[in-house]
Amino acid sequence: MKLADIDKIFDDNAGMRVVAPLEVEESGVDPIGLRQINLDIMDNVTPGINNVTQHVRYYTFVAWAAWKASTQAAREGVDDPQVIADLMERYEALFAWSHLLDRRPFRGSTPLRQTIDRTPKGEAFRFEGEVWDKYKRTRTNIMAPTEYGPSIKALRYLSLDEAIVTNQVMPAVMDFEARVQKVLSPHLLAVAPPSVKASEIEEFAKELPVEDPSDVERAVFRLMFHEIGSDELASPAMRRRKGTIDYLIGLLREMGPSTQDDIRRRFVMNHLPAGIVGDAEHATLSAIMLAYLQARQLQRLATEAMLLWTERVLAEESEGGAPRPIPTEELVSRADVAAATLDDTYQASETVGGYFASVVSMGKDTGWPASAARPGTAVVDLVASLRDAQQKDPTRIPGLAARSFAIVKAVNDALTLADLPQTSQRVIDGRPDRLPIGLMSTRLEAISERPRASMWAEIIEGWVIGQHVHWSAVRGGDGKKRLRISLEVAGWMRVRTRATGNFLPTPDRLFTLLALSASCGLIQRTADGRFAA
Repeated sequence: MKLADIDKIFDDNAGMRVVAPLEVEESGVDPIGLRQINLDIMDNVTPGINNVTQHVRYYTFVAWAAWKASTQAAREGVDDPQVIADLMERYEALFAWSHLLDRRPFRGSTPLRQTIDRTPKGEAFRFEGEVWDKYKRTRTNIMAPTEYGPSIKALRYLSLDEAIVTNQVMPAVMDFEARVQKVLSPHLLAVAPPSVKASEIEEFAKELPVEDPSDVERAVFRLMFHEIGSDELASPAMRRRKGTIDYLIGLLREMGPSTQDDIRRRFVMNHLPAGIVGDAEHATLSAIMLAYLQARQLQRLATEAMLLWTERVLAEESEGGAPRPIPTEELVSRADVAAATLDDTYQASETVGGYFASVVSMGKDTGWPASAARPGTAVVDLVASLRDAQQKDPTRIPGLAARSFAIVKAVNDALTLADLPQTSQRVIDGRPDRLPIGLMSTRLEAISERPRASMWAEIIEGWVIGQHVHWSAVRGGDGKKRLRISLEVAGWMRVRTRATGNFLPTPDRLFTLLALSASCGLIQRTADGRFAA
């Protein structure tokens, strides 16, 4: 409701009335607006997956459900799209219910527990009526935008309208269909809504567990996920994805069994392994983009951690018991003292540029960006330290942030955007309102001759508060309260009463890339959870 609408109500109905207290929902997602560049880089190097996609069988199942619903309806002389859609939903409910009965529930199983699974033991649930409708309204299905839906379409398991299964996927569909026939009675799949007892579907999950695709399914997924990228008619996304997977496999061959952090350390080095199999050109581009991604992850986390530090300082109480406004000069001084206390290199530096030069010199033996994987200057280690400091000792944040920004700048200076195509360059540096790495480096260069404390005025006023206020205003049209800090006459004030949660790195899709690659046989997963070629 707009203010003019409220005015009109009071004009039409004069008088005083009691109203409920105003409640505004607070929102804390991406408070500085840095997240999108991270996501853009991930989309560039690993298109077609997200942070949920882990199992090959979900792809087969949805393709089978679409094919089965269409063919079953056609066999019974039905061509109503709504009937076909309802059939697909029933097939998915049967699959999910079976896994719940087998004590391996799908993500988001609460609606299933609250509806279908409440059927008394020994009785049948009928797939129509109020409870069935409630389940369909409240569930999150496999094709949801936050689940497998975008990936299933991107990997061409289904056409964009979700109605047509691509020919290359049909061997997996038919393999799945043959096994379904062993465990499900035909009436459960027919158009007429069946009444189903739990005992009738218990074998569904046992015969076709979501974690264990068949050899045919694995082969089809390898084709759609990886091999198709070498086809002369492959799309750019297919080629980019294959280049990233080829690069990953090459690294694992060189490294041996590795953890995710081991792999991230190698990513930041931008080192192409010898004898890489596949398209070396696309693998080279993926290597550069993944090096940028590691630096960007650190830049974002360090900036957001400084927002948390700033809020904690602003939340301190004065003698009267109320938070007091704090001017920029005091915030700058406190950040400078905190950084000098933690970091001897910072303490010994007089200027901004002097500090960054000292950090760069730490990598003189191995060079940059390789030094961003070494103890003392490792991106992965600093990310872990920033997470730990937010939880246990926020006074360490300025020192860790200063070191982080110096390392991000060193990595950026060592990498060359000119080595990337224009589309990739725009991904890295094309959003100035989201403080890309190149813009951050330029701003630091501009103050390099100033006293070291000058960097905190730039960081706190520009990168933290300035970015935060900008994005709070940009996103303010939905009525949610996003602003955390405001400017008073005497200085900055914290405007939220609730404590702010800690910040984490943007989930980088590495685990799901590894999980899918292992599930389809491109790489191996060891007993201790590592990954190997």
